Formats: sequence, C-alpha cells, structure tokens
Amino acid sequence: MPPALPPTLVRDLDALSAQPADLLVIGGGIYGLTIAADAAQRGLAVVLVERGDFGSGTSFNHLRTIHGGLRYLQTLDIPRARESVRERRTLARIAPWAVRPLPFVLPLYRSITKGPLAMRAGFLLDRLVAHDRNEGVPPSHRLPAGRVLSRAAAQQRYSELRLLPLIAAALWYDYVTVDADRLTLSWALSAATAGARLANYVEATALRVSNRRVTGAEFVDRLTGREHVVSAGAVINATGSRVDQLLAPHGASTRVPMLQAVNLVTTRPGPAAAIGGRSASGRNLFLVPWRGRALFGTWESPTLCGPDDLHVPDTHVDAFLAELNEAFPGWDLSRADVALVHRGVVPAKKRQDGSLALEGGELVFEHTPDGLDGLISVAGTKYTTARAVAERIVDRVCARLGRQLRCASMLTPLPQVALDGDALLRHAARHEMVQTLGDAVKRRTPLGVLGRPDKAQLAHAAAVVGAELGWPVARQAAEVDALERDYLSA
Repeated sequence: MPPALPPTLVRDLDALSAQPADLLVIGGGIYGLTIAADAAQRGLAVVLVERGDFGSGTSFNHLRTIHGGLRYLQTLDIPRARESVRERRTLARIAPWAVRPLPFVLPLYRSITKGPLAMRAGFLLDRLVAHDRNEGVPPSHRLPAGRVLSRAAAQQRYSELRLLPLIAAALWYDYVTVDADRLTLSWALSAATAGARLANYVEATALRVSNRRVTGAEFVDRLTGREHVVSAGAVINATGSRVDQLLAPHGASTRVPMLQAVNLVTTRPGPAAAIGGRSASGRNLFLVPWRGRALFGTWESPTLCGPDDLHVPDTHVDAFLAELNEAFPGWDLSRADVALVHRGVVPAKKRQDGSLALEGGELVFEHTPDGLDGLISVAGTKYTTARAVAERIVDRVCARLGRQLRCASMLTPLPQVALDGDALLRHAARHEMVQTLGDAVKRRTPLGVLGRPDKAQLAHAAAVVGAELGWPVARQAAEVDALERDYLSA
C-alpha cells in the first residue's frame, strides 16, 4: 500500500463562494482553526477565512507550553483543571509529534497559601483531578505526579535555583511544544482534509444580515483586491483582538477590554526545566526552555490597548527585563539578550485592586439579542484548551442547524509533515498556501522562530520558495526586505 500523501492547502477563492456553507469561520488563529476542523470532521460544510496568515497573530506569540491546569487548583476551580488535563492528554494522543514532556520547577518560600505544605496539598488534589492524565498516552509522553523537593535536592538538581532563598521547590510535568507553529497549522491541514475550504489573506469587510439574521459575509482578497461573498447557515467571529470590528456597524459589541501580552525569546541557552519565578510586583513569570533557547513570559501591559496595538515600546521591554532580573537573579538579562519579542493583543480582566490581568478562559457571545441571530463571537487566551472550546461552540452550531453530529476532533490524529530543511520549504510553498517569505520562514518552518535569520539565510529561503512560486529575483529581494522590517518592528 503506497504511503498516504501529506495533506495540502489550496487557496481557491472562487471555491469559497461557489456554494453556501453550513458554517463560516472568520479568523484563522488557534480558535478559528480548531472550530473549522471540529465542524468539518462532523460533516458540516465549512469555510474559513483569515485576513493575514494562519496562526500569524497571538497564536504565534504564546509561551509554547501545554499545561494541565495545576494553577486552577489554587482557587479550587476543579472544572477548569479537569478540562486542562483532558486537553493536555488529547494533544498527546492526537499529536504526539508536536509535544514532549518537560519538568516545571517552582521555588517555594515561607507562606501559608503558597509554601511547601500548600503545594503538597495541591499535588494530592491533582492526583485525584488528573488521575487519568496518562490514559491512552504513548509511553514516551506519560507524565509523573508532582512532588515537593527539599531545598538541597532542588538546588543540586537545578542550578538556576542556587541564588534563591527558597526553602523547597515544587516539581511537576507538563508539555512543551516541539514546533508550535506546525502544531497550529496542523489544525488548518486537518480541517482541509475533512473538506473545509480555507483561504489566508482574505479579510471580512461586512456581515450580511437579513431579517435580523446573519446569512454570511462580504470579503476582499488582500492579494488581488477582488471582492467575494460567502453565504452560511451560521457564522463564527473568531477575529481575536478585532472581535468588535464586524459588530460595530450593527450597533453591537462584546465590550471585551484588550491588553498587550509579551514574551521574550532570548539568545541565552535554555535550562533543563521550566523555572518559575516571582517579581517584586507579584507577577508570576516562567523561564521555558524551547528549541535550545530560554523563553521568558508572560508580561502584560499595565494599560488597555487597541486591537492593532502590536508595537511593544522600549519602555515595556525594559520593564519586563527588570522584572525578569528580579524573578531570576543571576541571569542579568539585557536588551542585547533579546532575539525576538513575542506580542499579542488579548482579552483582559480587572482584578479586585483595579489592576489588569489576562482573561484566563474563553469568552463566547451569542448575538441574537443584537439582531444578529446566527452569529457567535469567541475570544480567549488559552492555547491548551482551544479544541475543547471549539467542541462546545460547534455543539451550539449543530443545535442551531438542527444537526445531530458527534464530535470527532478529540480522536482524529493531527497531520504531521515529516520533512525539514529545504524539503520543508519547498513542500510549504507548493502545498501549504504560502504567500510571503514570512509565511514560510516564521510559520511553516522553524528557520525564523528564534529570531531574525541572517541575510544569507533569508536570501536562500527566498530563492527556494521563489522557485516554487515563480517569484522573479526582484520579488525575492523585496520579500527579504519586508521580512527584515517585520522582525525589526517586533
């Protein structure tokens, strides 16, 4: 039997509007892509459009960890902890190639609520909540239960803790993504394999509404300027920070506040484990080893921002570095250590003291009261549980359409493309809807995920991709220049 051909993405805008869809998904981040994949796997006719490239927004800028919700046990939020455990396990089942186990270590100090005694109690509760964490998981991905290490054992095992006045350390295991952007793209490939029609660089410009019901949307192809219309029985607004822009002309709004979330990819080598730390302001931060580098996050802006406010001011980077040096003494991080600034605009919530924090769960809005029946908006920050959110949303869509269709996304393996180097560049250009050099370098291959490659590497990549896409030499040079500017803006 010949080997199965790798899944492909074909950008055919005429096919988008050739026939009505059951479900139209606007937005190709992790939420939109998991919704499209779940719905298509159930048998719904699905169309998805993304104004940029798939996974190019906040989904590109997360901390690369898949966690089991241990932090939710601090507030006894058992349902969210259970969901995190299930979804962590699901990813290990359907995409073992995309994640690997990683130890996480958190220094502990004298505290009634966050000291060794509290952590031991938390780990006991976690053993109950996560009793099935390894069910159906490959042996290579099974996670041990968490435990508390003595000060001597922790500092002997993890040299990064030796400068800290800890009295003990908590040790547990979660996953880190091997290639975060290939994992995100795999949901697009899975959706397309199940029959969904997808296109990147297509922007929704207006909703179509008839008799207080949303019947589809109008689009413009950002590459050609051509306009299109897609009709659909239901519409999902998964446009991330722009969630309110399609609603505003109809007098509707989710009123979700937004802030800027920042992670830093550094040139420093990563340690053997993810290390937790706490700054003087009380912010919890993590040092995550990823692809051999030290990745730090997550820092949130102290004020709200607009939907397109992606530029991170130098003052914010400096403030983040100052907090990291408080949380991780001995690292002495400076601007010279920063290879790439990950940033995204994400939903926020206000704490009781008035300060801002990331909105930890998803926000889902039914817009029937706004005169937009058939439209659901979703926004969120948690990568780990995106598939579960998608399942719940598609359940609502199926009920609205009068279709009883069982979810299959928790069992359907995500496609892996086992290529690397120039072979992967060529495959991406031919079969994965690459439109720019940035698509290929930052989101289809690992070439540019740790920071800006040098000019020679970019020129070589442009030549390889350009040979597949028919780019003349001038276009190749222009793509290199554009990508270099993009890195500088980050």
